[in-house]
Parts: sequence; structure tokens; C-alpha cells
Amino acid sequence: MITSTEASILGLLAHGELSAYELVKTAGRSVGYFWAPATSQFYAVLPRLVETGLASSRVVRQSSRPDKRVYRISAAGRDALREWINGPTPAEPSRNPLLLQLFFGDHGDPQALLEHVRERRREFEELEAELKQIDEHATARQNDFYPSLTRRYGHEYARALIRWARATEEDLARQVST
Repeated sequence: MITSTEASILGLLAHGELSAYELVKTAGRSVGYFWAPATSQFYAVLPRLVETGLASSRVVRQSSRPDKRVYRISAAGRDALREWINGPTPAEPSRNPLLLQLFFGDHGDPQALLEHVRERRREFEELEAELKQIDEHATARQNDFYPSLTRRYGHEYARALIRWARATEEDLARQVST
């Protein structure tokens, strides 16, 4: 069974041939909202996918730039991706540094915690705005059904965390004023 990172790379390659650089950029505009491997992981995983026969690569000659290597998913890679998609869903990571800071808040400064929560709320407000922009452009694209399901999750997740952050900010503001 392939890893989630390998699956994300194969899934992106299923849409067409890409260089490692193009893969990183494409991931940032798509799956990067919920699955963001480090750039170094792309460069480490791609040769392994080629070595195991899940992808192939070729060098593209360029006249004004250095040659680049592009990757393509293989038939075995499509099979492995399908098997991964149809297999059991791995558990979500259970790490959240902000919640850890809040849990041990008795040992810190309520004002600092309030700022942390405000910052997190702003991040999720930005995410919600970005997802709305993607929605506006995606309506014209074909084959957007499955990506739209992930955006719906993102919208709900962002709205829930914004609500939680606002309520938590109120509670922390009261704590700061006491």
C-alpha cells in the first residue's frame, strides 16, 4: 500500500505530466489546503515512485533554461492510487499545538493566548475567502465534483473554527480583564 504523500503525488500526476517544481506549485493550489508535504518530500518521493514502477520520468530539453525532468503516472501507479482511494481511510493526525497551549494556559499569559486564538481565526477567515475565490473559478471547470467536496469540507471546517475562535476570544478577553 502506498503512503498518503505518494497518493497525493500520483493523484496530481494522474492529471498530466509535471516536473517536481510544477507538482509543488499544483499541490499548493489544490491538495495543499489539506495535505501539504514539505517540498523536499516531493523531490524524495518522485524517484522512489519511478523506481517502483508507479511513475515514469523523462528529460525535457530546454533551450533557454536547464533541462527538466517530468513525471507521468504509470498504469501500475493508477492501480495503486485506485487501491489507496478505495482502501481504509487513515486516521487524521491528532496534534494541535494551539490546543496544547490553551490546555496548559494556567502556566502562561491569557493575553498571549488571546492573540494566538485571534491569529488562528484570521488564518481561517483567509482560508474561507480563498476557498470562495476557488469556488467562483471552479464552477466553469469540468471534473470539479470531487474537488468541490473537499472545498465544502474546508468551508465547514473554517466556519466552525471561526465560530470556536470568536467564542474563545470572548472567554479569554474576560480572563484578561479579571
